[in-house]
Amino acid sequence: MKTPSFSLPIGARLYHQQFRLAAIFCLSVLCALTLISTLLFWQQRSAALRQEVQILASNLGDHLITGDLRAIQNQALNASNYSHWESVTVVGREGKTVVAWANGNLIAPESVRLTSVMTGLRLRQTFSVQVLQTPITDSGGLRGQLRVEVSMLPVWQFGGILFLAGLPFAALLGWLLVRWMVAQQLKLLQPLDDVVSTLEQVNSLSNYSLRVTPDRERLFGALQTSLNLMLARMESWETDTHSALREQRAEENRLAILENHDSLTKLPNRHYFHKLITNSVEEAIDTGETLALMFIDLDQFRQITDEHGFETGDLVLRAIAERLREVLRNTDTLCRVSADEFAAILPNIQDLDTVRQLAERLLLAIRKPLILQGRSLMVTGSIGIACCPLHAMEQRLFLRNADLALQSAKAAGRNHWSLFDPNLHAPAGTAPSATP
Repeated sequence: MKTPSFSLPIGARLYHQQFRLAAIFCLSVLCALTLISTLLFWQQRSAALRQEVQILASNLGDHLITGDLRAIQNQALNASNYSHWESVTVVGREGKTVVAWANGNLIAPESVRLTSVMTGLRLRQTFSVQVLQTPITDSGGLRGQLRVEVSMLPVWQFGGILFLAGLPFAALLGWLLVRWMVAQQLKLLQPLDDVVSTLEQVNSLSNYSLRVTPDRERLFGALQTSLNLMLARMESWETDTHSALREQRAEENRLAILENHDSLTKLPNRHYFHKLITNSVEEAIDTGETLALMFIDLDQFRQITDEHGFETGDLVLRAIAERLREVLRNTDTLCRVSADEFAAILPNIQDLDTVRQLAERLLLAIRKPLILQGRSLMVTGSIGIACCPLHAMEQRLFLRNADLALQSAKAAGRNHWSLFDPNLHAPAGTAPSATP
């Protein structure tokens, strides 16, 4: 399972939100650690200061007994070597200042006065300095008091340096913490990302068979299950719709075939013939190509059905239709326009000899003996031919001329073909057999 990227909108938003919280947390931890470390440093420094002051007070005790002022001054001045000591004051038993110095320089004892001499160690502290007062004693008792002021600057410097040094580590820790927290949150949101990804694929591919894979912890189980059920219903609906459309198209094709084809011979029927001849005549006139039309009538077909039955007649029609199809060209169209009459539409005729040769071959194919149900039958046919635009440029006249040619072939004794001649004329009261 792939975790969503930080670059995604939700990843970037979570990252920004968590970054603020992590920054506050890390700064708080850094401040707390700095404060604790500074406090420990101050305590350690205060303990060291007490020890140093007590050592100095012990050394000053003997000099106060002897009243050796120079020795006291030397001891006090030597204390300036201690780091960050700002002032030292030595007071006698009576409370009179003996020696005092500040910032490394001796000052007049009269300018420094203490209200009283303390008998115990005392530590006071302000923001800027620490003040430590301790009694100077020996075996003979209290001899005076030592007062020392020490700068707090090292303590604050230590805390500041520690804080600044810890900032990069805090930043790194915060960044790692944010990455980890966002990664965990994105991992929890991974099932939602899978849902979105699946929906995008369904939308782009229009494939309702896709499903969301349930997450192991089932954090969004209800959502994933509902989405899969919805996709299953949509897939079922799509399948039913496509099935219904296929059935509808199949039915439409079947009806179109029934409407335009003869159920017995499977040839285009009279209805299709009239649509095709209309288009063919218009195309022949537009292009200037010769279009030929043949009406093919089976001679005395009624006698065959009367003697041998309609079933035999149907077999004869099927066999003759197959023979005619084999003779005609691939560009020609053979139609059954009545019970025993066929029509052949022959586009792009180069010359009349082509029509004559086809007519001869068609008559030869028709009169070949038929062996049906163990009996041999002889069938002949008559063919009437007209050409467009040679013999007519109007459809009705074109059909009439082809029919006149057919009647001329029958009048010649059947088993003949006849090409339309303008001198031919239809008998009074007759109508073309294949006109609408």
